[in-house]
Amino acid sequence: MSTFDNTTVCDSNLFNQEDWLEVVYIGSAVLFIMALRGLSKTETAKWGNIYGMLGMTAAVAGAWASQFVCDEGYWLIAVALFPGLIIGILLAGHVTMIQMPQMVGLLNAFGGLASALEALGLFLDPNAEFGPNGSAQIEDSERTAEVVIQTIAMFLSMIIGMLTFFGSIIACLKLNGNLASKARVPPFRTIITLIIMALIVTFCVLANHEGYGTGLGLMYMLFVAALSSIWGVLFVIAIGGADMPVVICILNTGSGFAGVCAGFMLANKLLVITGAFVGCSGAILSVIMCEAMNRSLWSTLVGGFGEGASSGGAKVEGEMREIALEELAETLNRSKEVIIVPGYGMAAAKAQHAVAQVTEILRGRGVRVRFGIHPVAGRLPGHMNVLLAEARVPYDIVLAMDEINDDFEKTDVTIVVGANDIVNPAAAEDPTCPIAGMPVLEVWKGKMTVVMKRGRGAGYSGVDNPLFVRENNRMFFGSAKPKMEELAGRLLELTAEGKKDVVEEVGAPEPAQEPDTTDATTGVEALVARETYYKLGVLKDRYPGEKRVALVPSICGKLYEKGYAIYVETNAGLGAGFSDEAYKAVGCEVLPDSGSLCAKAQMVFVIRPPPVDILHQLRGKYCVSWVGRLTDAGKKEIEIANGEGVNLVDVTAVPRITIAQKLDCLSSQAKIAGHRAVLEAAHEYQKFFAPEITAAGKYPPCRVMVLGAGVAGLAAIGTAVSLGAEVRAWDVRDVSDQVESMGGKWFSVDFKEEGAGSGGYAKESSDAFKAAQKATFHKHARECDIIITTAAIPGRPSPRLIEGYMVDSMKPGSVIVDLGAEGGGNCELTKKGESYLYKNNIRIIGYTDMASRMADQASTMFAANMLNFLTHVHSKGPEEAKDARSFESFFEANINESPESDIIVRSIVCCKDGQVLKMPPPPQPSPAVPKKTDAPGSPGQGGVSQVNAVGGGILASSQFLLLVSAGILVIIAIWAPRTFIDLLMVFVLAGFVGYMLVWNVQPALHTPLMSVSNAISGQVVLGGIFMVSSEEVATQVFAVAAIAIAAINIGGGFMVTHRMLSMFKRDTS
Repeated sequence: MSTFDNTTVCDSNLFNQEDWLEVVYIGSAVLFIMALRGLSKTETAKWGNIYGMLGMTAAVAGAWASQFVCDEGYWLIAVALFPGLIIGILLAGHVTMIQMPQMVGLLNAFGGLASALEALGLFLDPNAEFGPNGSAQIEDSERTAEVVIQTIAMFLSMIIGMLTFFGSIIACLKLNGNLASKARVPPFRTIITLIIMALIVTFCVLANHEGYGTGLGLMYMLFVAALSSIWGVLFVIAIGGADMPVVICILNTGSGFAGVCAGFMLANKLLVITGAFVGCSGAILSVIMCEAMNRSLWSTLVGGFGEGASSGGAKVEGEMREIALEELAETLNRSKEVIIVPGYGMAAAKAQHAVAQVTEILRGRGVRVRFGIHPVAGRLPGHMNVLLAEARVPYDIVLAMDEINDDFEKTDVTIVVGANDIVNPAAAEDPTCPIAGMPVLEVWKGKMTVVMKRGRGAGYSGVDNPLFVRENNRMFFGSAKPKMEELAGRLLELTAEGKKDVVEEVGAPEPAQEPDTTDATTGVEALVARETYYKLGVLKDRYPGEKRVALVPSICGKLYEKGYAIYVETNAGLGAGFSDEAYKAVGCEVLPDSGSLCAKAQMVFVIRPPPVDILHQLRGKYCVSWVGRLTDAGKKEIEIANGEGVNLVDVTAVPRITIAQKLDCLSSQAKIAGHRAVLEAAHEYQKFFAPEITAAGKYPPCRVMVLGAGVAGLAAIGTAVSLGAEVRAWDVRDVSDQVESMGGKWFSVDFKEEGAGSGGYAKESSDAFKAAQKATFHKHARECDIIITTAAIPGRPSPRLIEGYMVDSMKPGSVIVDLGAEGGGNCELTKKGESYLYKNNIRIIGYTDMASRMADQASTMFAANMLNFLTHVHSKGPEEAKDARSFESFFEANINESPESDIIVRSIVCCKDGQVLKMPPPPQPSPAVPKKTDAPGSPGQGGVSQVNAVGGGILASSQFLLLVSAGILVIIAIWAPRTFIDLLMVFVLAGFVGYMLVWNVQPALHTPLMSVSNAISGQVVLGGIFMVSSEEVATQVFAVAAIAIAAINIGGGFMVTHRMLSMFKRDTS
């Protein structure tokens, strides 16, 4: 019996199936939904694969046992199905994880080819002209419409199937290295493509005119197949290797929609459902990949990106600094936090097992190791996750870009393995470069980065990478696999020592120089006499109430190791709890008075500038202290010191730049002040901080308002939150993310004004903003129990934030701590240096010595900053003399302004040899990254615009698409047959379900998702099953071929998914 004749198909017409088969289809569709749902999480992914296999088994078995198979069709199905399954399973069982992109591409090709073969087989059946309902009692007009729909779907199945097949083959050859991965855009490509499309339409019309089963029509169909194949080749050959993640996803979409067309062609609802699932999966992954590259889908399809060197972007100048194997191993061995960022270089070098070995060694020594994965790292979505899973790296330490980007700044060492564009700062900072706006892993924010790559060249985009020349970066050249193996071997030779010496920065090439500030009173085990080259002095501070000391014993011991002689005035550290004996134990010489110390030392350290009689003893010497050169008091101190012939160094003038962060004593002391402010408030506040429910009643939490969310403000927020208070905070800059990360709640003033000023500080606000600001503060002041203000602008009086009337409206027993008291106070009623009770109701604290009230901790942190200052200077010396031998020459050489001089040294030296030096302008900070919004075209990283992945303009707007959809639905309502409307309903609903399911899949499972999608696309096997009972031999041949090829997809897709998912394991340590 013919598949399509003027009576029936094996005594049944295709559209009117038996009820039990409809139930089987429903069950299969539910199982496929459960399969995609299961793949959304790693924990349930294995069951998702099982559900998919069960759904496929039910569908194939149901179709095989249905009324559409008869006579020799039963054994022909077996002849085609089982060999195909075996071939697919064998292929999937032998493919390596490195070859996974090629395997997925091949399965895409088979899915498209199966649909194309079914389209050709259908055309060869002359009785197909009667449509899927055969001789069923329907009107002629409806039958005609059904045949038109069937014919259009057949042509589309042929075109999409062949384009997908040959496009996938070219992609596989590129991925496998048989074809160069370089984008090859043929001349006049657009014109050629338009000619091909016109010819395809022409031959489709001619084939339709000749009719089903005709020889001349077959020739036209073969022309359509050939032209579609050429189109597929031209489409993929023009796209470079690094765009393969997008290409593979698009071809996966083609495989799915070819199946959809086969479903419309054969009036099969399950084919439409599964095709829609697969098509949506590929389409969504395509959009995700394009968004990860900040490129539109159209620009990717056009091709040619990255061909040759890029002409855009700022020129990168600087020197790449290498790191030796031994130094890298020792640095990692001392670290606490390490992030590894793998790229395609890891896959190409097959280095995943070596990377896993290094990870295992470090984790065994207590180092927290995690991985950061970019969506387009590798040649397939989720490829890096699969490779790491193969190497038995726990999947829960492998994080997506969005999950880990905020953690880089807290990381000791970040290792970049074979990646370039995905870690390029130019994407965030240079709006003129070709990859501007592309989301990248922000590795440069870490304390130290190590880039492992084979050469010095640019990435696929052709954009130079400024990361390679940054101060905190080191290069580790070589192929990833042998280099990681060498690193693992060196780590095994080391003991797990030095855990307390965490790398703070890489401004100095010797990370071990960083201070251990855990116990400032401990000495060294055995003091070894060393030759010294430069003399430092530690004066006792004479400022009233000052308890801190500039250098503590633990830091002095490290300086002595580096060749510095240290003289300490007797009892200099007593106020902070450091005895003279502690200094002597680490090699210091304790002197009885300031006169003898000043006579011996070349550079003297003291917290506050010393009085005139001490300055007189320091003529011609350097005095390093807390001056505040931008303030009126600081300018006066400079004038006095200069008059006495003292070379004054201001530690507060360190510029706000990345390499100077470790020298920034303003930040370290502000952190202490913020912490102490909360403790002072808690001491005066007469109630609980945390909410309490007791037998004696219920008590609400203390409400704390912090004004100013800089270093001090954030420290205050953290301390108050840890005590259980309910904290709200504000700053003139939008730092809501930082406030919320500390556990506070951000509130804003309903007035738009940019608050960031130069040098990393806030700028002074306008009068209009201040009015709106005070109204907001008044409202919150009435509600809060404690107010902590931290606002200050260098060189200017502290901004007035809290007025007297606001204080009057506060609840009795409230407390105000004003950290801006030194500059006149943020509160109108603050008394500098005093704590008093205002109107017997409100305690107002205006202490200016908050840091000194925690003298031990403050001294230790200040001394660590001073060590970093000395190290920053002497590390510029030659390799054999990166110690005190190089300090004097390099410090003196960098004081005067010149293009080569060091900006940090020039900024902190206030006067020298009787001349007051001009402070250089502060370096301009990088533009703040705008807040992310969901609006199309919103600013992206670094102020560059984000590209809409599906294109911009009116044609991509939802309004235009809605209008077009409405027009199509009107046409369908007027003309389309009932069968088409039913199938369209199924397609639309399946598309929405697929969309919802695929968006929820974790990035780590994108590769298994694609392989499962390929297996599900094998559902096109149903078309071959329904055609194999035809009396037309040619139709049977193509049906058998389609079954075999679809079976390869089924067996290979599910098998390779099983292999991948079996590798994913949790961290059980």
